[in-house]
Amino acid sequence: MKQLWEPLPPQLRESFPNFTCYLLRELGLADSPTKQQIAVCKWMQEGPDRSLTVAFRGLGKSILASFYALWRLRVDPNEKILIVSATAVKSTDFSSFMLRCIGEIDILQCLMPGPENRFSNVAFDVGPAQVEQSPSVRSMGVMGQTTGQRCTCAILDDVETLANVITQLKQDRVAHAVEEIQSIIKPEEGQLLPRKILYLGTPHTETSIYLRLVRERNYSARYWPALYPKEFDCYEGSLDPTIEHEVISNTSLVEEPTDPERFGHEDILQRKASMTKASFELQFMLNTRLATLDKYPIRLGDLLVMDLDGKALPETCIWSNQPDMRLQDLVCVGLGADRFYHRPIFQNGWVSKTESWRCVLAIDPAGRGKDELAWAVLAELNGNLFLLESGGSTLGYADEVLQYLSETAKKWDVNYVVAESNMGDGMFTALLKPHLTRTHPCTIEEVRHNIRKEERLCDTLGPLIQQHRLIVNSRVIKNDYRLTDEDPEHGYSRSLFWQASRLTHERNCLSHDDRLDALAIAVGFFVESAAQDQKVQQQHRKDQLFQDELDAWMDETTGSIDSIAFGFKKKTTSGRAFGGVQRLKVGS
Repeated sequence: MKQLWEPLPPQLRESFPNFTCYLLRELGLADSPTKQQIAVCKWMQEGPDRSLTVAFRGLGKSILASFYALWRLRVDPNEKILIVSATAVKSTDFSSFMLRCIGEIDILQCLMPGPENRFSNVAFDVGPAQVEQSPSVRSMGVMGQTTGQRCTCAILDDVETLANVITQLKQDRVAHAVEEIQSIIKPEEGQLLPRKILYLGTPHTETSIYLRLVRERNYSARYWPALYPKEFDCYEGSLDPTIEHEVISNTSLVEEPTDPERFGHEDILQRKASMTKASFELQFMLNTRLATLDKYPIRLGDLLVMDLDGKALPETCIWSNQPDMRLQDLVCVGLGADRFYHRPIFQNGWVSKTESWRCVLAIDPAGRGKDELAWAVLAELNGNLFLLESGGSTLGYADEVLQYLSETAKKWDVNYVVAESNMGDGMFTALLKPHLTRTHPCTIEEVRHNIRKEERLCDTLGPLIQQHRLIVNSRVIKNDYRLTDEDPEHGYSRSLFWQASRLTHERNCLSHDDRLDALAIAVGFFVESAAQDQKVQQQHRKDQLFQDELDAWMDETTGSIDSIAFGFKKKTTSGRAFGGVQRLKVGS
């Protein structure tokens, strides 16, 4: 096999864009690369040794990167290529595609592994390679073991996904894992091509690890957005120079496709209409500055978190951001520095459910399919609101869902059930009433909203949470995060706290907002109560308890005088006033 190897023709050996054009034609994928694909190919070949290629989703970064790996091997069969992706399966797909190209394209067949070579989708040697411990190509997941690996070129393709950077802890783990790549690059040993670490990706969060590579590790980045941008600041000087020059020279190009051969104007508009604005800006415009923390009215760190069983609530809860108040054992999905929930620094005066506090079950009956039927159980005491339970179901108005809601109302002994009537015009309430009547008879009401949802959610929840008036049952947070763990692809969008931390005033800022809407409905039910001051209400309750004690004493004293003056039998008290309820038994 080795004797069949011969150098590439100069026009393919010296130009990776030409090599890409040749492979696309041989595979029947296209007659030639698009304008932006050619620009990406030039960046891969001529860019710095530590580079970051950030391009809109659908440009074909992964295919171009696999062609680049094949080009390096065809120029120098002793190259050692390491392929890293978010998962081992994704990286194996990358290397499998390379093997298929080697088998189907004439000028690459000399790279086919021989009978004595390693040959698998995970690791293989090319035929002309010298014998070494490291294979010519190895694929692995980003959290895989890098110890003992050596390479001359590392290609990290989409190592950041929403599933592996949903929390700051997970993001830090990925960042630490990719830092290890630097230590496995082989030293300069007379290779024909420069050693490279090449990242390819599209940001998934506003605190993307790709930004950390540029700011902290001196990587050079190049951005290729799907549309000609109006503002350049968000690219921090790394926008593709050709795109920047074209839009400066002709401002009418703003909002027009940068690569119309790949995605036309109508196609881009359809994608934009099917996504939230924040998601489109991240995935297609690569704008990670769109969502600064100032645009988010809710920070999860402003919540108070504690264990609640629904039997009693604290009269007073005081929030503090001191480090020792952070709850390290609860995973926080907030943005950026919003990384910790907090326990109260002070709480006292537990009040039993049998006294004065109220509890409501709020339901957002969105229905079956894409949206969830969501609910929230919220209690109120002294102007503080306590979230006891939150959940959702995609089964719509199924009997098991209605029965579960009735049992939830009974479990928490709610006084009221509030359902939004915008969907079905009261049909949901009519279906729920029989279940409630059998399980937990209580008052059921309907609410209707005529304010744009995003504005209503921000205006209802923002001020309450900013003033630390919402206290969350720790079990709610644990169950909510379990949802994202069980469904890495879509669970995050249905998470209450993900929805809360990503809420803005912009229309369609969230792909799902059902659980957050249910919480807002519950909060709206107590909107007048939220105006209370917890310290004033606590003093009011003390005064009431004192008055109850005084009344009980006066009743007993008056009874004694009456018995002496008129010969009546004296009234006796059994126990004393407690919890706002006067326990008084009159003797016969």
